[in-house]
Amino acid sequence: TVMNKKARTVKYQSQRDYIAANFASRTMRYTGVIFLIFLVWHLFDLTFTGTGYTYVRGLPYENVSNSLSRFPVALLYIVGNLALGVHLFHGAWSLFQSMGWNNPRFNSWRRNFAAGFAALIVIGNVSFPIAVLAGVVG
Repeated sequence: TVMNKKARTVKYQSQRDYIAANFASRTMRYTGVIFLIFLVWHLFDLTFTGTGYTYVRGLPYENVSNSLSRFPVALLYIVGNLALGVHLFHGAWSLFQSMGWNNPRFNSWRRNFAAGFAALIVIGNVSFPIAVLAGVVG
């Protein structure tokens, strides 16, 4: 913070040590904000009013198809879901750690479960905009 930097005019000599931290844990605050922005957009785009296309209440297939056929919107959905995947990976990893399964013999299982869980969600969610852009759905 600004107060901390003013209080200590000389920086620490060592670099940050990320032995226990990985990309997912270091970016939780950013992926959370990106996903929150995506979630608000998603709710306005497909649930409340539609954004920039003819929104018809009660026709979800047409609304999804019309919305995701716009490349910037599809890209937003893909980026938002990738952020969700990174966030879910760390969340699933930390869930088991909080339950007391923080042991070297469980680490590979936790990592594989977290990666598989996050990948399953992301692949499923990203398949929608890709299918619409590819013309498979429309």
